[in-house]
Amino acid sequence: MRAHGAMPRRTLADGYRITTEQSGPVVAVRILGETGELAASGYGAETDHVFVYDRIVTEPAHRRKGLGHVLMQTLHAARRDPDSLELLVATDDGRALYETLGWRVVAPYASASIVEG
Repeated sequence: MRAHGAMPRRTLADGYRITTEQSGPVVAVRILGETGELAASGYGAETDHVFVYDRIVTEPAHRRKGLGHVLMQTLHAARRDPDSLELLVATDDGRALYETLGWRVVAPYASASIVEG
């Protein structure tokens, strides 16, 4: 879970471009390298005042360039409800990044589903 407030800002590294695609309550973010290869990606889904971040991945050849940070801030900015509770499904590998962005562990595992209504 992340405390409310602004997420630290970072700019996208040179040579990369970012795309965002919204499909109903789900937003997909992709960061592409100079040759169009997928460098990082992640998803967010929002419902009932909850925004869930999921499947956040930076490919090994593109790590340590701030891509995960930019990806997370892009998902954060895509929330429709700025007061929504933010939840993150993550691995231990991402913990250092997430902690610098204000996240804290509330459970070792969480899952969510969106029911169309």
